[in-house]
Amino acid sequence: MMRDLRSILLLLFLLPAISHAQTVHHEKDKIVYTGKIKLQSTGDGYNQSKSFLLSNANADSIKDDKETKALTAIAMVKLPSEYHLQKWLRYKIKLAHIGNSVHYEIDDVQLVLHERGDKKKVLTSEELLKGMDESGNTARDAEKTLNEIDMYIQQFISKMHSALTGA
Repeated sequence: MMRDLRSILLLLFLLPAISHAQTVHHEKDKIVYTGKIKLQSTGDGYNQSKSFLLSNANADSIKDDKETKALTAIAMVKLPSEYHLQKWLRYKIKLAHIGNSVHYEIDDVQLVLHERGDKKKVLTSEELLKGMDESGNTARDAEKTLNEIDMYIQQFISKMHSALTGA
């Protein structure tokens, strides 16, 4: 009993260090998340995917290819920020129903910044990742932003998994 308690306390103590070590998924200077979700039932993964995108992405952006059972959409989420700045995370989601699973790809990740009284500024995933190559405050700020982006995309994937599997 005491040994279990020590293990739990050690894990809770190390949790902040582990969470800061979390990093965004990237391939060739682009932020990309891919995977597949195995469906529990033999239900219609295509319609389930479409329903999920209708409630979690910009409905006007959904492109539907019934022949290949693939869907593409743009999702945007407002990130917490200071009063003078609005931050939006925008990314493209591709879902394809293949067999008894749904394959997903999240890419074209962008951070949209809008400072009050200024024009919007769009940072692509390449620009966001380039900040990690800098040093000092620039690298620290880039890592913080990338970790925030990763957290929101991981939450989206988890939500998608729950919606498609019914879990």
